[in-house]
Amino acid sequence: SSKWLLPNQPPASPSLHPGSEAMIDGITVFTKGGVVLWSYQYIKIVGDPIDDLIKSVLLEERTGMAQHKVGSYTLKWRLATELDLVFVVIYQGILALTYLESILDMVKAEFVSQLGGKVTTNRLEFTDSFLAIMKKADKHLTRRSTKPAVADTKRSQGNGNSRSTDATEVDGDEEEAAEEEGDPNTDSIAEARKKLLAKAKGKPKKAAAPAAAEPEKGKKKKKEARAWAGQGKVDSKSMAALDRSKKVDPEDVDAATRATYLGDDGSDVEGAEVESIASESEEEEAAPAEDGRLTSLFKRMSSSVQSITGNKVMTEEDLAPILKTVKEELMAKNVAVEVAARLLESVQTTLLGKRTAQFSSVRRSVKEALTEAMTTILAPKRSVDVLRAALEAKAAGRVYSVAFLGVNGVGKSTNLAKVAYYLQHQGGLNVMIAACDTFRSGAVEQLKTHARCLGAHLFERGYGKDAADIAKQALQYAGQNGYDVVLIDTAGRMQDNEPLMRAIAKLVAINDPDLVLFVGEALTGNDSIDQLTKFNRSLIDMSHNRAAPRGVDGILLTKYDTVDDKVGAAVSMVYLSGQPVVFVGTGQKYTHLRKLQVKEVVKALLG
Repeated sequence: SSKWLLPNQPPASPSLHPGSEAMIDGITVFTKGGVVLWSYQYIKIVGDPIDDLIKSVLLEERTGMAQHKVGSYTLKWRLATELDLVFVVIYQGILALTYLESILDMVKAEFVSQLGGKVTTNRLEFTDSFLAIMKKADKHLTRRSTKPAVADTKRSQGNGNSRSTDATEVDGDEEEAAEEEGDPNTDSIAEARKKLLAKAKGKPKKAAAPAAAEPEKGKKKKKEARAWAGQGKVDSKSMAALDRSKKVDPEDVDAATRATYLGDDGSDVEGAEVESIASESEEEEAAPAEDGRLTSLFKRMSSSVQSITGNKVMTEEDLAPILKTVKEELMAKNVAVEVAARLLESVQTTLLGKRTAQFSSVRRSVKEALTEAMTTILAPKRSVDVLRAALEAKAAGRVYSVAFLGVNGVGKSTNLAKVAYYLQHQGGLNVMIAACDTFRSGAVEQLKTHARCLGAHLFERGYGKDAADIAKQALQYAGQNGYDVVLIDTAGRMQDNEPLMRAIAKLVAINDPDLVLFVGEALTGNDSIDQLTKFNRSLIDMSHNRAAPRGVDGILLTKYDTVDDKVGAAVSMVYLSGQPVVFVGTGQKYTHLRKLQVKEVVKALLG
């Protein structure tokens, strides 16, 4: 299908009617090719909200959204997929959803009718027809808004009891008839409640926990006192006797650690590179299931749907069973519920009313549309090449900095070390690590271990200090001592912990790192939405730099090797934040860092 283009033919002189009492500001009809066929404005619209709609919604496969906000304007739209047309209403404030939908539906039907099934670049004289539609819609809205008031008056006069109602609500007589007939749902609920109460009454009370009485049965055995050698006088002999630590050579510890992160012989140190995920999986062909079942998502569709082929106009009835199956499968593969719903609404909006290609089924059309939508979502909208950016910063004589942030236990420190290893061995860069996790016990010691293995300098000031200040000192130290890159480690924090979120927002605002990476787990589904959304929102809302607040610039997904085909977290995070997945962690070693391959993610999700 054709891609969206920005309008290149703005309306020559949009009609302005400041005296009109219409509740919308304007309406525009344009094609996917960017040609404005007709436009009408009641009030002059400031800026270009249509361009923002195309960039933020249509190009990003977000047409399943209910509406789009641009400054003080709200935009609602309808697509005529058979002609690749878009109808957009622009308004301010709050308007009834049914009112806006009725305007769009009537305008779409009349406009398509007047086109005669063929789009031309000639401007259509549609203003008179539109004004007639608006008059009809306003009249209908006025009639609906007056009915509840009349109904309320009658009810209050009849029984002295006033309650809100709607134009579609049944009157008093119909309500009473309904109550007399009885609601089967109400009866079933009442019956279930009775059974539950009967079960609760017949259930004996729990006896007191026997654990409380146990100490009374027998006396607790006393702990034997430790025999402290050399009591009263501390000497080297008594200290040696009390030293319970193992006597291990530090060199042996470093060797064991290097073996953990680099391999037993260190053979993967030189020449290692961050490969694409595809390099591991392209050679593997999907084998058929042993039990003969078709495992591919789109091969499990019913035969009745598969048999619809060639030049078929797709209706909601055709798409519904397929989209329902797809949604369940996407959710099973860790795509968040909200993202799966929006994505499929976008696909349905795109396909509804379109004809299938020759010798092509509805199933295939859905798969192609969904594949294109996911590829568009996951494809980076801007280049985030960390190595290239770091080399450019070095050439410009400045220090390149990356801040790693995320919730507790996702692997920020380990993956920070992987990025350091990558920059060292691929770019020959002098990397310094800043220990700004001054909260978690052992965080600095963990980074010391990584720094020794990497041969990198660790800038640390211990625990209990201000993380933002440590990062600032680290950047100054790096600039004075010839370091090329500073990787800033931060404390893990839950997204609802406001004091800690303010602290991370302060660190980002004061030090303005070149890249802010959110580190999240590939295992998460719905929780990934909450984490990333709240981190990004906190960075912006709590920023000390109100003029230019910073949000999340990219995503690093950890534990990617543990999810098999359940890679939906990548889609959820990218869809919500609009930011790309820069790296994925695929193991414990420093070389287990990869770049995301969009084609492989889509293949894993759709089969």
